[in-house]
Amino acid sequence: MAPDASGDASAVTVDDLVERARKIGPTLDERRAKTHDLRRIPDETIGDIVGAGLLKGCQPARVGGYELPFGAQTSAGAEIAKHCGSSAWIVSVCGTHHWMLGKFDPSAQDDIWGKNPDAISASAFSSAYQTTERVEGGFKISGRWLLSSGIHACDWCIVIGRIMYEDKPPEIWFMLVPKKEYEIQDNWRTVGLRGTGSNDLVIEEAFIPEHRVIGHAEINGLDTPGTEGNPNSVYRLPMNGVINYCVSAPALGLAEGALNSFSADMVPRTDVFAQKVSGNATLQMRTSESSAEIDCARLLYENDMVRVRDSIQGGPALSLEELARFKRNASYVGKLSKRATGRLAEAMGARGLADDNFVHKAYADIGAACSHISMVWDTCALPYGMAKLGVLTEAKLGP
Repeated sequence: MAPDASGDASAVTVDDLVERARKIGPTLDERRAKTHDLRRIPDETIGDIVGAGLLKGCQPARVGGYELPFGAQTSAGAEIAKHCGSSAWIVSVCGTHHWMLGKFDPSAQDDIWGKNPDAISASAFSSAYQTTERVEGGFKISGRWLLSSGIHACDWCIVIGRIMYEDKPPEIWFMLVPKKEYEIQDNWRTVGLRGTGSNDLVIEEAFIPEHRVIGHAEINGLDTPGTEGNPNSVYRLPMNGVINYCVSAPALGLAEGALNSFSADMVPRTDVFAQKVSGNATLQMRTSESSAEIDCARLLYENDMVRVRDSIQGGPALSLEELARFKRNASYVGKLSKRATGRLAEAMGARGLADDNFVHKAYADIGAACSHISMVWDTCALPYGMAKLGVLTEAKLGP
């Protein structure tokens, strides 16, 4: 098992992981500009994240992780986001990949972490083009997969392979691909979350053995190769709905960090008449309204994490309606965070336009986060409306 600072992995808690994130946060503040300019996470930041064990939160204990409940990795990411949105995205998203891999066959987990318990996995679910073919002992895949966050720092990548049919729905598979089988395309140039290095990757005729593959329906179930024989496994959760929080939590942390930064900047500021701007009623109202939205977003997040953990600790299994509500809530956390941060950014004046201003950077990063398929309000809100009107099916819950 992966040890904590005292050498005991079993002693690590969710609060411990968040506290580790809090401790390295100020260092990431100092590297935020470098991260933006590099368009990926600097090696020293990856070293800090790995050294603090932030990616081990939901990694299986049998291969060096802490096997904490789902949400440990997203809460650590939200804390990091108060300092650097791109670094937070990698902590939350790649940390969630390690939770997903807990659903895979244990032999696939051994492939990743057997020799290196600090190995990191990226993902690339969308593709510009791809072919997936069944062959003896597994699959052969080729294609170009898109938007793989943190791929430069990763040893593996989870991609989605599809086998298409004319007369029936496609087969959809999550496949674990080693670094030696893909080529990174350096094409990530964006306004928001620029430092995530979410580049494309190209795969040519890679063989993926059967044990490194899990079907879409199976990974969304409770019983998988990774949970067999363990009724209390933290991996006995559906993926749809729950996983949306891995991209929502960084948006929440960014908004919290923006409010902290805004308040610290405004308290000493004076206007052209040497009057404290903090006495301006409009500014006070903007601050209060944004803080209310951020508090509401935090309450949505924490309440849902309590229910997720309850479902694997003796509580009732998550219903389809609850999963739809999680999906709605995760997207709404992004919507609230974006609205709150935008209101603050508007109030900063010309001095707020400096390229190192955290509020404006947070607003750009939250905007990028809200563009993710798991955060787009127009699609993520619909399933819960369907549930309340009695027309929701599992197929309509979406990816």
